Amino acid sequence: MQLFLRQDDDNIFTWYSRDHEGNETDTGVRAERAEEAIRIGRRQWQEQSFTTLRCGYRFTLPERDEIGVNARFHQLTASLDTWNGIYFDTELGHQCIVKEWSHEAHNLWRELSGKE
Repeated sequence: MQLFLRQDDDNIFTWYSRDHEGNETDTGVRAERAEEAIRIGRRQWQEQSFTTLRCGYRFTLPERDEIGVNARFHQLTASLDTWNGIYFDTELGHQCIVKEWSHEAHNLWRELSGKE
């Protein structure tokens, strides 16, 4: 089972489960902020070895001596969908780039985008 955290139209973050056929089902676990939804998800599925993907670190451009912040999957996909990795983040109002993502996150992006 795969779990996906999506931001709904009403700005609520909801967890969806995805079965082997690709069908998604609302789990009923939701929160107003992504961090809160992740915390609740860890508690809800702790016995199933719940872990999050390492989607890399997001840097705002021009790059300064910053450490970067944990990127979300939609930010990783925005970066991977461009030819040079630079995308405009509408939430921040800046150009950004994502670096140092895991193979697991990259493989999921390839699977979902159909870029095998």
